[in-house]
Amino acid sequence: MSENREVVIEIGTENDKSDSETFATPDDSDNTTEIENKNDEPTVETLLAEIEELKESFKKQIEEVAESERAQYETERERLLRTAAEAENTKRRVENDAKKQLKFANKNIIEGIIPVLDSLEAAINSTDEKVETEEHNPDMSNFSEGVELVHKQLLDVLRSHGLTPIDSASGSFDPNQHEAVFATESDEVPEGNIIEEFRRGYLLHEQVIRAAQVVVSTGKKKEEPSDEVTEEIIIEISTEEE
Repeated sequence: MSENREVVIEIGTENDKSDSETFATPDDSDNTTEIENKNDEPTVETLLAEIEELKESFKKQIEEVAESERAQYETERERLLRTAAEAENTKRRVENDAKKQLKFANKNIIEGIIPVLDSLEAAINSTDEKVETEEHNPDMSNFSEGVELVHKQLLDVLRSHGLTPIDSASGSFDPNQHEAVFATESDEVPEGNIIEEFRRGYLLHEQVIRAAQVVVSTGKKKEEPSDEVTEEIIIEISTEEE
């Protein structure tokens, strides 16, 4: 019985040795896989090249975005500038319209008072003629002075509100301020100048609210040839024909 046990032990020992030898043998396939993995790993140069490509790509994208934003900024800036300019022009136009309306707010009232000035001037001219014919009548002289004073006071009040008479005495004809009633020849007044004023005109500030009615000169009278000169011309013509 003791001998059988020893044999079993020895056999077991040999099997263990064979197993240990079997597991201790290196595997060639594992070495090949490790070499292939090492070959697949990127090098430093490859990584640097990829980084440069990424940098260039990012730079290009940033430049495109910046250009797009710059274009939008310029467009929006121009729009805002146009809007601001339009608003400023509208503001000035409204202010000018308001000033103009305020400036000519009393235009209708003044236009209604101008005929009163005409009546006072007519009364002054009429009383002056009577005073000249009735030199010894103090009442007529006092009346004339009173009418002139009223006329002057009224005209001064209207002047303070921008009304000024158009000066047509011995001046040239201006179609913007004068209305030609008719034209006539004159040896004393040059052509195109005013001979006489029929009705006074007025300006309200710089605007004509009533043109002055005037007589305009057409220049000196043209001398017509006398009958004797005409006969001489006829005789000379008839002689040449013969």
